[in-house]
Amino acid sequence: MNQRSLACLLLLGLFLTGLSACRSEAPRPAVTPRAEVTLGPDRYVLMTYRKTIIPSGPMRGRSILESYISYFTQMPQGEGINNILEENTLFGRFGEDGGGLLQSGEHLYRFSNAVNNLSQGDLLVNTPVRLVFSPTPRAIGERALLESESGGFSQAAKNFVVTSGQGFLVQPAYQRDLLSIRSFDPETMEKTSPQIYVSDLDKERIRQFILERTPSLAGQELPNLIVGMKLLAVHGSALILDVELQSPSYANLSRDSYLVAYEAKNGGKLLGLSHLENTGRLGTPSELLQYTTDEEGDLYLLAQGGDQLGFYQNSLLYRIRKGSYTIDPDWQVRISDLGLGYPARFNGIFARGGKLFTLVNVQPLPAVRSQIPENLWQYYTIDLQTREAKPLSALRPSSAFQQGVNIAAFVDGHLYLRYVRTGEDAPYNGYWSYDLMTGEVKPAFSVSLQSGYVADFKKITLPKR
Repeated sequence: MNQRSLACLLLLGLFLTGLSACRSEAPRPAVTPRAEVTLGPDRYVLMTYRKTIIPSGPMRGRSILESYISYFTQMPQGEGINNILEENTLFGRFGEDGGGLLQSGEHLYRFSNAVNNLSQGDLLVNTPVRLVFSPTPRAIGERALLESESGGFSQAAKNFVVTSGQGFLVQPAYQRDLLSIRSFDPETMEKTSPQIYVSDLDKERIRQFILERTPSLAGQELPNLIVGMKLLAVHGSALILDVELQSPSYANLSRDSYLVAYEAKNGGKLLGLSHLENTGRLGTPSELLQYTTDEEGDLYLLAQGGDQLGFYQNSLLYRIRKGSYTIDPDWQVRISDLGLGYPARFNGIFARGGKLFTLVNVQPLPAVRSQIPENLWQYYTIDLQTREAKPLSALRPSSAFQQGVNIAAFVDGHLYLRYVRTGEDAPYNGYWSYDLMTGEVKPAFSVSLQSGYVADFKKITLPKR
């Protein structure tokens, strides 16, 4: 290689080295992290459900109802809304007999029925949880009530309710002589103490009250006193609970129902006792509201009746007036008052604008749940003053769970009725608005069937942090 070629190669090497150095020393553009969007404080919360098949594990092949809870920052509008949104949807189980949300102030609660990948069995079954909302677009979280010092959960049947600043929970007593209504912090979901204890004096008072009003129980062995496992409601400063005397095998031998009122505070005392003759069954503990409070503070309640088919015609609507702790003897509406001519019962309850809204079956209920026909339930309105019941003829019969459903929501000054009509004849899956002044109804919004059937609708406003 001659000297000239060698010089050229050296110059080219120096040039490339310098170019490489320039490239390596050139500053890289700064990467600006994406700012997380802060949403407004309003959350319009929608709950839907649909059937699914568990794909694997011990429960493989079993059909269950799966729930979806999502939110919007504005009132939903339009048709075919998608409720299953990956960024903000809480997935879980839906109750066998229905489900819904319990609202207290700006918080929402429900029974958690979470399943570990739908295969490993139930987790948090029958456990009260508070839904947790973020100020940013994130999925809804859950904060569960821990039941043991080690942070565990039980699968025992429970019933719970939340008042302003305090939650109350009942479940079967572990010891017959220790009966209480447990309290918890509705924000942190931690247990608090002391509790409301049903004293020996209270137990004897309740027992004598039941035996005096139902003489047919005389001579029966009834060692078990059960409190609050079918009804637990807040009424002003009181808790309203059902009570039963049961046999050694925990059978209820009475067709009557009984209520007890306790002060809604730790160490609360017994305030009153009530008796409902021949009602048979108040209902079951679940997320489904069997009670509603009107604008005047009166509490209206639903007794589902002696059997699920309405055969005994004793399904009943009744009330407890504001400031009272016992049933109003002058206000009742029995299913037989409607004069339908076939076994029927009430299903769901909501009070607003001087009216009570409920559902009534339009034909006899079949004994087999799988044979329940579509669009079985007709909306009725009941005037709170006259107790006159009328079908809401502007809405054709629709579908609902046989055990009950949260049938309505009052949001932003408007009343919305849950309306799920299945089949090919005028199907609809969503909510209709009801004008409390004129009685006019019209579609508000519908949800796509891909998202499942609507189950509940609520609005909360997140507190400022």
